[in-house]
Amino acid sequence: MSRFLSALTATVLLIGFGTFAPALQAETLTPAVANDLLSAYELLEEEKSAEAITALNRLMERRGDRMSEFDRASVLQIRGSAHINEENLDAALADFEQALQQNALPAEQQNRLRFNMAQLYFVTEQYERSIEFFEEWMALDPEEIQATTYFMLSGAHYQIENYQESLEAITQAIEKSEEPERRYYELKNVLYSELGNIVDRTTLLKTMVGYWPDELSFWRQLSSLYLEQNEELKSFSALESAYIAGLIESESDILILGQFYSSFNNPYRGARLISREMDEGNVERSVANLELLSQLWSQAREHRRAIPILSEAAGLADSGNLYFRLGQAYLATEDNEQAATAFEAAIEKGGLEDNLAEAWMLLGNALFNQAGPGDRSQRRAADRAFAEAERFASTRGQARDWRGYIRAIDDTETRQAMLEQEQSERLEEAAQDRFLTACRAQQLAGTTLTEECRTVLEAAREAENAEP
Repeated sequence: MSRFLSALTATVLLIGFGTFAPALQAETLTPAVANDLLSAYELLEEEKSAEAITALNRLMERRGDRMSEFDRASVLQIRGSAHINEENLDAALADFEQALQQNALPAEQQNRLRFNMAQLYFVTEQYERSIEFFEEWMALDPEEIQATTYFMLSGAHYQIENYQESLEAITQAIEKSEEPERRYYELKNVLYSELGNIVDRTTLLKTMVGYWPDELSFWRQLSSLYLEQNEELKSFSALESAYIAGLIESESDILILGQFYSSFNNPYRGARLISREMDEGNVERSVANLELLSQLWSQAREHRRAIPILSEAAGLADSGNLYFRLGQAYLATEDNEQAATAFEAAIEKGGLEDNLAEAWMLLGNALFNQAGPGDRSQRRAADRAFAEAERFASTRGQARDWRGYIRAIDDTETRQAMLEQEQSERLEEAAQDRFLTACRAQQLAGTTLTEECRTVLEAAREAENAEP
């Protein structure tokens, strides 16, 4: 809230104190005092405040109690103004206080002193006294009250946590302003926040973004307030309006906007937004941001775009969890070879915690899916992965089923191979018998035998002779 204190202090300095001229009415001052005051005033006009103070001090010492109440009040009033020029505000307050106590100045000057003292008490952070003098001045001179007065009064109440009184004063300041004054609205916004008045604060911020549409902080606050009231669509619309206006450049705002698109069933637009901002360097290609982008592409069913982003994120991550997700993405696209590579990387990188058992299972699936008929080597690799998954209670039953299935396939292929071998042998034997019979027929017919027939017939005779 220090910016409001600074603004109010600046307001005090801009208004000024303008108390000199009325005190120099010679017809109401003792002539000698009037001459000395005129000399001091001339020094002030020449910006010789210290010299003026010295002259006025000598005047007070020389004349002392001999001065009339009006003379004394006039001297104190001008010396107080000189102290302000020297930035000795405590001394200025002391002089103004004494001048006011004399009750000798014209009513207008008396009240002007109250106004000046209200400002000085504010600047010196004596807020309760500041409020006291502001209210006295306002009661005596209501036609002179300006918006800046209410602003300062509101600021004083704020500083001592009189938030309701501060709100009433700043509302008056806004009503009296001819043009919207940003600092007034900012203070009222803060007060609504302190009072927990979300509804009125939302209404106020809607007005503020209308007056100052280029102020990003107002759009952010409005978006946040809508979110607090569970009005997500309005919250999103406020943030999107700021983005469309070219106000949003921060990474956090862009990411929030991208997630909003996803929440309202437009993940494709969210992914496009974040991807574009990454390319322009406004969003870092960090693990978290890349993971979010891959999720948005996946939600948009753009798996081919999601996978390379997720792969980049997985390579940067400290654990293997993103490689695990990458493997799942590859399985979804039936790219079993890449899926197996990803699951192996996930297991090797570690940090999977609850996903480790599932990683072994899915690795087994990816390896098994690559095995063609008779590819026992590939199935053995899958079986080793399932054996690892069997160590975990959560996947033990499923892993055992898969290993049993692999053994069944192996056994079936073994039996099939044996049957095929036996069948091949029977066919070979039958073919040999047929060939022997044909050769014997040629022999009986007196046909010239081929060398192969002679060999077969000779082997048959030797076999017959060898039998007991």
